[in-house]
Amino acid sequence: MSYVPDHSIAAVERGLHPTMKFRAVIAGWLVATGVAGLLYIAGLALGFSSFDAWHAAGSAKGIGIGTAIWLVITWVAALFLGGMFASWFDGRNDDTMGALHGVTVWGLSVTTTALWVALGLAHSMSGHGGMGGMHDGGPNPHEGGPAAMAGHGAVAVLDANIAYQLTGRERGGSDPIVAALIANQDDTASALLAADTGTTQASAAQSLQRLAPQIDAARAETKTTADRTAHYAALTLWIAFISGFLALLAAALGGSMGASHIHRVYHLRQYPAAPARRLG
Repeated sequence: MSYVPDHSIAAVERGLHPTMKFRAVIAGWLVATGVAGLLYIAGLALGFSSFDAWHAAGSAKGIGIGTAIWLVITWVAALFLGGMFASWFDGRNDDTMGALHGVTVWGLSVTTTALWVALGLAHSMSGHGGMGGMHDGGPNPHEGGPAAMAGHGAVAVLDANIAYQLTGRERGGSDPIVAALIANQDDTASALLAADTGTTQASAAQSLQRLAPQIDAARAETKTTADRTAHYAALTLWIAFISGFLALLAAALGGSMGASHIHRVYHLRQYPAAPARRLG
């Protein structure tokens, strides 16, 4: 025989089912958001405190690992407390409903976070995210070009060598040629260089042949950068998945535990009896 809480016996006898209180869910989400913001600030403080300018590479690697761990801790702690407070705001000694309130708080948190991230990405990609496209008071024509994507290393050297041959041409015209060379489209690069310099394609091909070491270095650097970017993107997605999944479990557990210990919140409080309603 299953146990039915005393306060729900009358509802069960009438064939009613407990309903979710979305005001409690929103209140729990606000608590989770506040806790997450507080933990984020603490994480930033720890990160800046541990940064060593004399060992920037090692500090950056350590901060990256610490950021991943702190992100998981933040989500788990914030959603656990959010689910617990949601069940307390609900005020019912019902483990199942407490867990459902916690899961709903988790879903609301994930949805709002995804919307916030999407809006931030859309804002940055639209070109209004800051002054990244400006250089010396005007637009930077190399912004977003091959040299920018590869970190201004070997690709930047190749770009400078190509641009040196484009005498009298507008700065930035070397980007299509560099992109074609990196993509192993030598014929296209030769045609573009010949069109820009007013020479024959054979002469342009010979000019590019003299830059073979720089071209090979630029291709290797671009591949390394692409592999590194894919690695970090996959790692970031896995960290987001793990933190979100653990936060889901923590929110459900927090909601269930909050409902199980609801008496600790309300046992000392007394409420006046509701006045009886007259019929007729």
